[in-house]
Amino acid sequence: MPRIILFGKSKRRTRTTFHLARAFKECGNTVLWLNPARIRRRHRNESDRWILNNIKAFDPDIIFIYSKDIPLGVLQKVAGGPAPIMMYYEDMRPEVPNYLAQLGKLVDFFLVTNKGLLADYKKAGIANPIYFIGACDRYDHRVRHPVLPVWKSDVAFIGQARADESRVALIRKLAKRFNVKVYGKNWQAFGIKPTLKTVTPRRYGLVCRGAKIILGADITDEVEGYWSNRLWLTLGCGGFFLTAYVRGMEKFFENKRHLVWFHSETECLRLAEEYLAKPDIRRKISRQGYHLVHEHHTFHHFVQRAISLYNQGRSRVENEDG
Repeated sequence: MPRIILFGKSKRRTRTTFHLARAFKECGNTVLWLNPARIRRRHRNESDRWILNNIKAFDPDIIFIYSKDIPLGVLQKVAGGPAPIMMYYEDMRPEVPNYLAQLGKLVDFFLVTNKGLLADYKKAGIANPIYFIGACDRYDHRVRHPVLPVWKSDVAFIGQARADESRVALIRKLAKRFNVKVYGKNWQAFGIKPTLKTVTPRRYGLVCRGAKIILGADITDEVEGYWSNRLWLTLGCGGFFLTAYVRGMEKFFENKRHLVWFHSETECLRLAEEYLAKPDIRRKISRQGYHLVHEHHTFHHFVQRAISLYNQGRSRVENEDG
C-alpha cells in the first residue's frame, strides 16, 4: 500500500486533516501528517529544510496537500520528483487567486469541488484540475442522542455571515416566520445573535439533531457542481437538509428523497413551512440522506478514490514506459 505524506493544519472546528489522516491509515496506507503552521512555529527559518528532510527520510509514494497547506518553497523543490502530488482544494473563489495558481501549477492532481470552474483553473495554468466531491467522517459525523432543548429550533444555519451574500436576507425572512438559530461568526453585524460562533463536529451533530431543518445556502449557487461541505456534514449527521439547487446536484442526490432543494427565496419559505408540518416525511428523507453518504461518501470513500487516481496514473506511466 502507498506511503503518504499529508500536509494540512489541525483545525478543531472541522478536523478535516485528521479525518483524512485517519481514513488513509484505516484504508491500509502508511501516513506521515505534517502540519506546516506548527512546524514553522517550532523551527522558524529552518522549517522548510526540516520538512524537506522528513520528506526524503519518509520516501513517500504520494504527497497529499489539503487546501493550501504547504510552503511554496517546499512544493517547488519536490514537484516533478518521484512522488506524485495531489492537492485537494474545497474552498470557493469566483476568481483563481494568484497564490493558488502558483501551487496548482506544481501539482500532478489538482482536486477541486467546483466543476464549473475547471476551465478557469486551466486558463490560470493549472494543467490537471479534477472535479472531486467532498465527504463526511464515518465516526465524527453521526446522529447524536439525546438532545437538550438549547439545540432545538425550527431552522438552523451553520456558517458565517457576509455582507455581500444573499443568505443573510434569506435567514432574516425565515426568522420572521420560524424559530431560527444561526451558528457562526459575524452575525451580530446584521442584528442576529448566534447561538455559537464555532461548531465542532460533535456540536454539528447536536445542531442537526435538534433542528427540524438545516438550511443550505452557500456563497454562490451558480457554479456547476459546487456546494460546501455543509451538505456532506449535515447528511452525515442525519439532518434534514433544505438547500439551494446547484446544477449537477441531481447526479448525486434525489430531490425529496435524500434532501430537498429550492430555486428561490419564495420557494425556500414555502418548503420550510411545508416540511415543518411533515415530521414523518422529514425523518424519512433525513434517514435516506444519512444512509446515502455513509454508504458512498465518507472520507474512507474519498481516500479510496484518491488512491484509485494514483493507481491509474501509475499504470499509465508504466504502460508508456513499456
